[in-house]
Amino acid sequence: MSTISKKTQPQEIEVDVFIAGAGPVGLFFAYEMIQLGHSIFICDPKNGPTTQSRAVLLTPRTMEVMENHNLAHHFLKEEAVVVQGVQMHVKGSRVGTLDVIGDTSFPQMTCISQEITEAVLIRLVGTDRIAWHTKLVDYSQDDSQIEAVVVHTETGVETKVQAKYIIGADGSHSTVRKKNGDWKFVGYSMATRFGMGDVALGGNDTSKIWTTRANGFLHTDGMCGVIPIGKRNDRAYYRVVGNLGPYEVDKSDRTTHGIVQEEHQFTLEQLQELMDKRIEKLDLVAEDPIWLTEFRINERLANGFRRKRAFLIGDAAHCHSPVGGQGLNLGFQDVDNLGWKLSLVLKGLSSDDEKLLDSYTIEREPIVAATLQTTGSATRFSLTKGPLLATVGYVLTGALSFDYLKNSIVTTMMQIQVQLPKESALLQQNDRRNTLIAPGKFMPETAVLRKRVMTNKLERCTLHQVLATDTTTQHAVLWICSRPSRFPSHPLTETFWTKFFDSKILSATIRPIIIESTWNVQICRSPDYVQQEQQHIAETAFWSEDHWDVYDSISKRIGLAEHMYDKPETPAAIVIVRPDLYIAYSNLVHSAKDIDNAFDFLDGYLKKEVV
Repeated sequence: MSTISKKTQPQEIEVDVFIAGAGPVGLFFAYEMIQLGHSIFICDPKNGPTTQSRAVLLTPRTMEVMENHNLAHHFLKEEAVVVQGVQMHVKGSRVGTLDVIGDTSFPQMTCISQEITEAVLIRLVGTDRIAWHTKLVDYSQDDSQIEAVVVHTETGVETKVQAKYIIGADGSHSTVRKKNGDWKFVGYSMATRFGMGDVALGGNDTSKIWTTRANGFLHTDGMCGVIPIGKRNDRAYYRVVGNLGPYEVDKSDRTTHGIVQEEHQFTLEQLQELMDKRIEKLDLVAEDPIWLTEFRINERLANGFRRKRAFLIGDAAHCHSPVGGQGLNLGFQDVDNLGWKLSLVLKGLSSDDEKLLDSYTIEREPIVAATLQTTGSATRFSLTKGPLLATVGYVLTGALSFDYLKNSIVTTMMQIQVQLPKESALLQQNDRRNTLIAPGKFMPETAVLRKRVMTNKLERCTLHQVLATDTTTQHAVLWICSRPSRFPSHPLTETFWTKFFDSKILSATIRPIIIESTWNVQICRSPDYVQQEQQHIAETAFWSEDHWDVYDSISKRIGLAEHMYDKPETPAAIVIVRPDLYIAYSNLVHSAKDIDNAFDFLDGYLKKEVV
């Protein structure tokens, strides 16, 4: 891909994917496309990456997504701060805490400045691939491609970009969305302004603002949040945010989401005044600011995230209150849902392009809509004023005394409970007789598995480590056939292996993973039924689990353990895991026909070899 500069002005560029917007969501999409082997053009009218902290929270689900792309360590090794949870205060008194818990391999709030997040992604994408000072001004599409017109904001030179698809990652004022008259941004704007500052804290009570927890303060004057965001110059810094007026709806239909650019700049004195009023009983002084600003909140949702060859991701598709830090995370998860599907289509590996591409909106829109409702309610709740605050404090204190309610709040806000809607055509239709892990759920992490085919060392990996990839669009077809030690290995394992190759579904789109009990793996090499030309697949396909009865064994995780009968007829299970780690299919296996059913399901959208 060529970059537009002052010196070189290409008049036409041809790529697979055009990405409008080089914020963190657009950069993540660019990274995924590059890793999957596609050419990209990514542009942004800004003169470079942000130098502001902006979005600072990565949720547990997003960290699992990043781990699946082998990216989590890039963020953690930078200046990320691991935050344990939230402590809540009403009128200066602490009423309870919320710990980050739940079935996740990242039970934490990962706080990292957006400028660092962008720097990591730019380094991975490559600085020479990003066209800064370059604005999308128009685009059109036909049955085979899109044609976009971009303008260099300093030279005024126009360039045409031809691409198979266009991705709108260009924020709440998205040009990609606005240039299609059928796309609406449905919702409303708050007239209320909010002030925000990233500051160090001095004063006598800094020890009471834990660096390991976010802090929420509710007061008759309004709300205030204090969130640790890491160290600068050996001092702990915090994001301090609060409303600058009562809750009020903007009666116009303007989209006003984001940083307020006009009028006066929010000052350190205003921030201190806000803190003095709302953080009662604590002596805290805001010092050495690195960023001060005002912003507005909109709650808006595009009416669909796809128009033929055009797609919306991130704030271009949805915007809402920053309560719980959901926005950036939703955008990253949009990318994770769309990227592998678009790649299958671009590579010609899909047997039903429309089914794959339509599933993006079908799967993401309900999740986003639910988030808008949750964050909107939380925002209105936090802005409660006057006599009602006493009732709010009473209710909040009661809620935080019940573990069930606390856990529900945390797992919802940290996106641990997110699962895909059953309406998706890429999920097996629910069968009441199927008691295994349900299609649409995220595949949880497991205890370590032992690699069967030994080389020069013994290898152990968790399931997520086995599945993690940044270069393929493969589904994993898991054959799990652990059994009590007194029984022989499952008689249909060889049948599964044979049917995998007989299915003719391209190996570029699926991979087999066979997991047996350790005591049924009597030789640490490929089984005798593996043919010579299959050995390269077998080396990473065969695994064993030492204990099926521990809570995080794969047999327990998928629900097979409860079918461990005290007889040799213990069934096996087939679970199909998508590239984004969501379950597409699950079923018990009692016969060879049950194996056929699984591969028939994949036939619905994955291409077979041409015979």
